[in-house]
Amino acid sequence: MIRNDLSNADYHASDGISSSDVKTVLLNSVWHWRHAVHKSSPAMDIGTAVHDIRLEGGNNIIKGPETRRGNAWKEALTEADFTKKLLLTEGDYDKAQSIAATMLEDDECRKLLEAPNAKKEHSIFVECPTTGLKLRCRPDLYNPDKKVMADIKCTLDPSPQGFVRQCYKYRYDAQSFFYTYVAQLAGWEVTHFAFLAAGNTEPYISHMHIMSMDAMKLAQNDVMRALKEIAEAKQTNTYKTGWDRFTMLNPPKWMADNLDFDKGE
Repeated sequence: MIRNDLSNADYHASDGISSSDVKTVLLNSVWHWRHAVHKSSPAMDIGTAVHDIRLEGGNNIIKGPETRRGNAWKEALTEADFTKKLLLTEGDYDKAQSIAATMLEDDECRKLLEAPNAKKEHSIFVECPTTGLKLRCRPDLYNPDKKVMADIKCTLDPSPQGFVRQCYKYRYDAQSFFYTYVAQLAGWEVTHFAFLAAGNTEPYISHMHIMSMDAMKLAQNDVMRALKEIAEAKQTNTYKTGWDRFTMLNPPKWMADNLDFDKGE
């Protein structure tokens, strides 16, 4: 099922295993997934704002006071909560606008973002035929003409060398396969997955990265393994870390090389 009438909040409140769940299992364990606590931060809010500016015209964010202190912020927060919008400080709002602007300065990012038939922020719900799990995803953008799916990432380093490190540190590769897998189950044809990486430190710059077929194939193995672990944990109601019974602590190599053993002299 594909829906284009859900808000971001409604989507996140819906049932189903998401790519974030899969990444938590891959980076940690099913125990960490079962006990995950979702938190927000100013950096995450800026990322959310950049998404909103580029995908929804910035209609869901509010430019607030200079700081989060005082009655002015409290009043603005009350208004934001009532209208279900994201409140940013003046500085963070301006920063999000500057980051988002660079995405249109990059030719490849702009072409994809401005594709005339692009489907933006559609919510997809399917059942995994292998595990029976309910899966969900909300791709930032899908261009049916080019059969390309894309996700915006605010990152410390959008460069070719820097972003690949971020990709595997946070398992964006797993996200790319998971989104593609879910979308294909729902009937979308996806031949390529792109990350539109927007640098969040000055000087702001953006760059497109496309996942290779080899990267997707390796990610497939990990994603399917994580889904099977989740399905088994849910079935048995057993959520473990996978850690050994105990761990022997040894000094790091740089210390061990300098040990001066007592020879009893």
